[in-house]
Amino acid sequence: MPFSPSFIKRGGGIFDSDRTFGTHHRDTNGASNLAKVGLLNRGSYVNISPKSQRWSRFASLLYALVVRDITSRYRRSSLGMWWAFLQPLILMLLFNMLRGFVNIPSDGIPYVLFSYAALVPWTFFTNAVAACGPSITTNAEVIKKIALPREVFPLASVTSTLFDFAMSGIILAGMLVWFKIPMSLQLLWLPLLIVLMTAISFAVGILLAGLGTFRRDFIFATPFLTQAWLFATPVIYPLSSVPEQWRSYYMLNPMVGVIEGFRNILLKSSAPDLDALGLSILTTFLLLAISWPIFRRLSGYFADVL
Repeated sequence: MPFSPSFIKRGGGIFDSDRTFGTHHRDTNGASNLAKVGLLNRGSYVNISPKSQRWSRFASLLYALVVRDITSRYRRSSLGMWWAFLQPLILMLLFNMLRGFVNIPSDGIPYVLFSYAALVPWTFFTNAVAACGPSITTNAEVIKKIALPREVFPLASVTSTLFDFAMSGIILAGMLVWFKIPMSLQLLWLPLLIVLMTAISFAVGILLAGLGTFRRDFIFATPFLTQAWLFATPVIYPLSSVPEQWRSYYMLNPMVGVIEGFRNILLKSSAPDLDALGLSILTTFLLLAISWPIFRRLSGYFADVL
């Protein structure tokens, strides 16, 4: 169900249209109250709730938006959540067909497994970035009527895409069992890689969301950006095929450390390449340091252009 212009209620939270937002609760007499926690000051969101409650209320808002995005994504779709399985599978088949014409190395790993292990995080990245782009414009009515942190919309888009990531991960787990790939304690690196992958997607997505609100060209250009980015990332081919003299520059691409990390952990039972991982973390911090302030600066004018 879409957001109502007058109020929104999701998971115990109510957002009214008097330029404030809050959480619905009952006092000791059973009366219903709206705890105002935010306001708009010259177009910018200002959180006025007690510090002890800000994170819990932000989390409640984020949860509500994530649930809404997941439940609405596959509505009126015949295949439903099966699309989460099909997208990386179809790309894997296309890459395998390409390998029939071009000699693509795979570090001694069956290419089906080699490509799919990279496509699972890569598909998450492209879908998350694509979902972030229009996340402000699609919630225009809410943003114009309610004071709330605008970052929550692209963050909800990225977080909801983790559902598709988990679905495609089920197929990957089945393939690891089928090919009898041994598991090891290196799997403990996996949460770090997932957090890093999510942070990269958010850093790129929040920049496109902010710029795309003023110029739709950025949103339309997103598929071309991610397609070009694919060939600059070791998804189809291994990192070892990149010439040594260019590899340091190549690893400035933050997705390189993520993709290679997934392959090392899942397929080789080894730790991620620490050089690639370290550069990915550093580049991600730099991306966030650039994209988030730009988004915050632009967010003060969202209501004027929506």
